[in-house]
Amino acid sequence: GSVERKDPSSSHRCYVLPENDVFEMALPQQESQAVMPRPSPPLYASRSFTGHGQERGGVQTLLTNPSPNAAVSFTYFETLPWFMKPYLHTLKAQIAALPSISQEEIIKSIYYRPALDRQRGTQLELQIAVPPASTVRLTYDFEKAILRYTEYPPDANRGFDVAPAVIRLHPDRTDPSSKAVYLRTTSLLLSLPTPDFSMPYNVIILTSTVIALAFGSIYNLLVRRFVGADEVESFSLAKIKARMKGRVRGRFGVLMDRFSNKEKKTQ
Repeated sequence: GSVERKDPSSSHRCYVLPENDVFEMALPQQESQAVMPRPSPPLYASRSFTGHGQERGGVQTLLTNPSPNAAVSFTYFETLPWFMKPYLHTLKAQIAALPSISQEEIIKSIYYRPALDRQRGTQLELQIAVPPASTVRLTYDFEKAILRYTEYPPDANRGFDVAPAVIRLHPDRTDPSSKAVYLRTTSLLLSLPTPDFSMPYNVIILTSTVIALAFGSIYNLLVRRFVGADEVESFSLAKIKARMKGRVRGRFGVLMDRFSNKEKKTQ
C-alpha cells in the first residue's frame, strides 16, 4: 500500500505510491478546529478595458503594494493579439497618492516588440517598482484592427479573448532561499467591429425579387398579344352556352362510338 510522509512542522500530508500497482484514493470529510493562516499576498493586480467605441480603446492595470514598509519590484509581461495595436507613446504610470514620483522612477525599463499582421502578436515587458503602501495605475491606448469576414469565429458578437498579463516578483537577493513568485491577472474580452453576417441573405432575397419583377414584366410585354377594342368579339351568353353544348355533345359522341365498337368486337 501507500506510505504516508508527514512533515511535523506543517499540516501537509504526502503519500508515496507503489509503482505498477493498483491503488484506491478516498477523501473522507475531516473536522478540524485548526485554521490555516492566510499569508498576505505581496502584490494585488487588477486589469480592465477603458474607453468606448469600436475603433479605439484602452487598458488599465492597477498594481497595489500592501506592504507598509517594503517596496516591491517585478516584471510585468503582456502578450497582445495582432489585431490589438497599442500606442506605446500613450503608456503612463502614475501614483495618485504620490504625484511627486515620476514615471521614470516607477518604470525602470521597457521592452517592446510590435506585432505583425496575421503573423505574431505584440509583446510588452516592463520592469516596475512600486513604493510601500501605494497603488500604481498603468494605462495605455490601443487601436482595433478590422478583420476579414472569414477570420471571425461563429460567435463573433461574443468578442475575442485577450491573454492575462504575467507578473514575476523578483526574489529577495538577501535571502538565498527566496524564489520568484508568478502572478496572473484575469483575461479580458475584446469586442471588435463586427459586420452584419445576415446581409448576404438580405442581398440575395432583394436581388431575386427585383429580377423576378423585371423578368415578369418584360416577359409579359414580349409574349402578350395586344388587340384593339373593336377587334374583340362581343360578349354573348347565348354563344357561350352553344359552344359549351357543342363541346359536351362532341365528347359524348366520341364515348358512344367507343362503346359501340367494343360491343361489335365482343359479338
